[in-house]
Amino acid sequence: MKLGRISLLLAVLAMAAVPFASAQGKKSIVVTKIRATDAVAKRMADQGVSLSIDQVLQGLDSQVYDRLVNSRRFDVYDRSDSDALLEEAGATGDTFIFNKVDYVLTIRVDSFNDRQETRHFASLGKTMMQRAVEVSAVAKVTEGATGKAVGTANINVTVRDSESRSASTTSRVGEASDDLVNQATRELAEKLVLRATDFIYPARILAKRDQIVTINRNDQAGVKVGQVWEVLAQGEPLTDPDTGETITEEVYVGKVQIVRVTPQSSQAKILEDLGIDRGAVVRLLSDVDGTEEE
Repeated sequence: MKLGRISLLLAVLAMAAVPFASAQGKKSIVVTKIRATDAVAKRMADQGVSLSIDQVLQGLDSQVYDRLVNSRRFDVYDRSDSDALLEEAGATGDTFIFNKVDYVLTIRVDSFNDRQETRHFASLGKTMMQRAVEVSAVAKVTEGATGKAVGTANINVTVRDSESRSASTTSRVGEASDDLVNQATRELAEKLVLRATDFIYPARILAKRDQIVTINRNDQAGVKVGQVWEVLAQGEPLTDPDTGETITEEVYVGKVQIVRVTPQSSQAKILEDLGIDRGAVVRLLSDVDGTEEE
């Protein structure tokens, strides 16, 4: 009888483990409250344009969460409880560890400018003004159980009015809740999530057919038609003799350009092929505006 009960218990445990095992490839992540550095917050308050930075922070909060969920690569935890625990730990001088999640994403806005750029046209006898919004943030990904940093990235975004305005136009810079600030926020969120995701799940080639490859990044991952990505084959494990750290060798094998983006994946045409194959890692080389990634 006792043996029968043990067998039954083992069978139940085995059945319960099935759904858990099937989800092992999907990591969990929590995003802490997105804040501006103290220096940025003070400067915005002194300039009387606090509404713009508040709009950026609130927008980033929802945009980053949305993009992480729709990337379909993570179980994204609600962060309301974690914020309270972080504040409590900070008040007592302790270090709070997120034992229940694999990774923690922390974002700090470290620079923000909302300004008018003036252009003088002497031949026309006119002065035109163009509004520019510039914002940068530092993203840090750490392991939930240990607090060890996985990677950090500094992302900068600048957007401008599509049309210049006359010098006679009167407006209070930064106090309007408008499309320009929203545009900067959306673009920054896309790039932050793309970089954070790459630290944990490097983008890879799923398939190669003739001169087209399929990449495991969808339309919520910051991928855009026209972007150029470099392709890197994974080589042998390498050990740094100074630190003892083991890294994987990456060998350049080509370049591809995005031609199609879907809710499931992206497709790119091959620009240079020195041995591109399934499983190779791809990294953004140049964005659609022609800027090179750091």
